[in-house]
Amino acid sequence: MHADLTRTELPRGHYDFVSCLASLHHMPFATVERLRDALAPGGVLVVLGCYPRRTPVDLAWELAAVPANTVARLVVAARETARGTRAARRGVVRAPVREPYMPLAEVRREAAALLPGAAVRRLLFWRFLLVFRNGAGR
Repeated sequence: MHADLTRTELPRGHYDFVSCLASLHHMPFATVERLRDALAPGGVLVVLGCYPRRTPVDLAWELAAVPANTVARLVVAARETARGTRAARRGVVRAPVREPYMPLAEVRREAAALLPGAAVRRLLFWRFLLVFRNGAGR
């Protein structure tokens, strides 16, 4: 299904597992309520999200990620060059992109309010991992 999640009705209590991979920052964070309500009892919502650098701690994590990010980019570029896909991608139309807008502290506050019992962990590469188990905090 190709649809706008902010407007699409999902069946309530239907899914055992819902994932949202690096896409939540393209829509209002409150969209997690739709995902939460679509979970079956005991179902799990996993969000791999992005956040902007705003604090000194964010900067420290960003600096720690520099070596890993450099290696990852070099590996991807080498693979694309070897496959001949690097040049081919230049003309590809990409989906609209919205930069992350919610600092990690705000993600944690909103998750606590909308997803009681959710765990939010900071990851490298300006990412966070949010895990919510339906029924854990209710």
